Amino acid sequence: MNRLSWNVKRICNKLFANMPDVKGKMITKYKSIEWVSYGDSITSSNGWQPAVAEKLGLTHLNRGIGGTTIAENGSIAWIDKNGNYKGHPPDIQPKGTTEILSSMCNSQRINATIPLTTQLLTIMGGTNDFGRNIPLGNGLPTNKHLNLDESTFTGALCSMVEKIQLRLPDCRIILMTPVPRYHEGKYEDKNKAGFLTSDYARAVKDVASFYSLPCIDLYSNVGWNRMNGEYYLIDSMHPNNTKGYKRVSEIVIGELEVLQQNVNSKIKD
Repeated sequence: MNRLSWNVKRICNKLFANMPDVKGKMITKYKSIEWVSYGDSITSSNGWQPAVAEKLGLTHLNRGIGGTTIAENGSIAWIDKNGNYKGHPPDIQPKGTTEILSSMCNSQRINATIPLTTQLLTIMGGTNDFGRNIPLGNGLPTNKHLNLDESTFTGALCSMVEKIQLRLPDCRIILMTPVPRYHEGKYEDKNKAGFLTSDYARAVKDVASFYSLPCIDLYSNVGWNRMNGEYYLIDSMHPNNTKGYKRVSEIVIGELEVLQQNVNSKIKD
C-alpha cells in the first residue's frame, strides 16, 4: 500500500470509527467498559441487554431482581457469592446463597450487587411500585426538607441515587423510566394510591434532571399502547422476546450512542 492510500485509509477509519460495519456491528470505544444493569424482572430476565452489549462492545453484568420495587418494602431475595440473583420466597433458598433485602434503594442490595469496578450503570424500575401502590412522595430534596423517605417512590429513588453516587462517584449513572402497561385493549386505571404508570415515569425523569443524570425514557418511546400492546408484551407489563425486548434494546442502543461522545471525551486523570 502506498503512502497516499495508507493516509486515506487512516483518515476514513478515524472519521467512521463509530459507524456500523458491514455486519451491522458497531465499532465503538465503549468496548470493555463494565456495564451493570440494575432493576426488576424486566432487567433480570436479560431480554434486552445482550443486544446492547454486543452492539456497543460492553462487558455486562445483570443485577436485576424480579418483583422488586425502588421503594423500601422489606422484601428479600437470594444472591450467590458473585452478587447474581438466584431467587426469592416463596421458593426454597438455593444452597450457597445469601439472603439480602432486595428493594432497589436498600444499601444491602446496592453494596452486595453493584461492584466497585462498575463504569456504566443503568437503573430501571417503577412498574412494581405502581403495582404495589407506592405513593409518589412529597417532591424532590431541598435544604430544608431532604424528602428521602424510602417508603415513597420519589424519596426512595433519590435516596438510591445518593447512595450509589457516594459508593461510585465516578460511575456513569443512567436512569430509565418504566415501560407502559397494557390492559387488554383498555386504558390504564389509576392504582390504589391514585397514580398511573406515567406518573412514576415522570418522577424518574424529574429525579434524573435534579441530579443531572441522563434518562432513557422508555415510557414515551417504546411505541406500545392499548391498541398494539399484545404484539409487544406477554402480559400487562413484561416485554416479549420477539418484539418487546428488541424495541427496548434498540432504544437503549440509540441513547447510549448519543452519550458515547461524553464517554470518549473523558480526559485522563
